[in-house]
Amino acid sequence: MKLNQFLTSDKEKATRKLAAAQFLLNELLPDEIEDNNFDECIDLCLSAAEMFKEIRRMHHPVQVVQLHEIATRFFSREINVELIKPSGS
Repeated sequence: MKLNQFLTSDKEKATRKLAAAQFLLNELLPDEIEDNNFDECIDLCLSAAEMFKEIRRMHHPVQVVQLHEIATRFFSREINVELIKPSGS
């Protein structure tokens, strides 16, 4: 996972979610499989899948992250940055 593809505000959250999902799948799931506790296996997998979906929602192309950081710097300097749309014909 490349952290430069997440907004600065989302990097820590994405890292924690990924670590939690890996813990569920690598540490907890094998014991539940060995114990034949299939309902718990399903719950663990669904929880991990939900975390991966949230990570995917936070993921952005590098260009979007760079533009967001530039706009944030402008805003912190109190420079007004507004979206300009071309006039429709």
